[in-house]
Amino acid sequence: MNTTYSWPDYVDRAFRLFYYGGQYEKHVEAFVQRWGELSVPTLRHILTAGTPEEKILALLALGYSGTPQATAILLPYLESPVPLERWASALCLGELKDERALLVLIHMLDEFLPPERHPLEREGGLYHFWRMKAVALLGDWERNDLAPVLRHALTKGWEFEQDDQGKRKQVWHAYQDDLVYALGRGGAFGALSGLTFSLSRLRLWIIVLCCGSLQARTRYGDVLTQIQINQELKDEVASTLQHRFGLSTKEQEEYINSYTDEYFARME
Repeated sequence: MNTTYSWPDYVDRAFRLFYYGGQYEKHVEAFVQRWGELSVPTLRHILTAGTPEEKILALLALGYSGTPQATAILLPYLESPVPLERWASALCLGELKDERALLVLIHMLDEFLPPERHPLEREGGLYHFWRMKAVALLGDWERNDLAPVLRHALTKGWEFEQDDQGKRKQVWHAYQDDLVYALGRGGAFGALSGLTFSLSRLRLWIIVLCCGSLQARTRYGDVLTQIQINQELKDEVASTLQHRFGLSTKEQEEYINSYTDEYFARME
């Protein structure tokens, strides 16, 4: 007889973040079988009695649970010697806009880079995925004083791409795009000045900067799709290109219309 398991949304979210490649349900079921009802008291118990992996999952679940005790539970883990515990705490506290997590989130942009394990490998991929989450959280703060940090991370991400091999280079693209988008969220329109990227990449990222400043992902969804079909977004991007970069109407159209081609051309 098959047993049907259920679990709270905050547990589901924690497992999705840890098993980022999908097919996480079997891992949750095993977790439920071992620990029973995944209440806040149970998760707190797991922090002391669980395996290293279970502790990280419990931290994430507690952070996403909305329980009033979450911040107090998470804070000590910002100084944990276990990297994933430290990162999990920072991601959860960062989502709560707790500035005590800020230094760890910033450090996540440099820690374990260049990677000992490539992002296409399981362990390396987890750090890479969580690093992208950290970038998004830093962008959510919309603080212009974070621009130098994000800009530095972008230059390093570009260097890692150049040093990588063949199609493995592609793994850096989404990370770079997220950094540029976060720079746009903070209004750092001059962040690309003086950097030695190819012209096609510069044009691509100017559009991403504009979209970040417009919060296009939140308002419209996937930028790659919306920049092709959403006239309202196109008009807003064109206006930003004019006011922030001084582009003519013809240049605005060229930048917007070339975005999709340049997005895929870098994968070749």
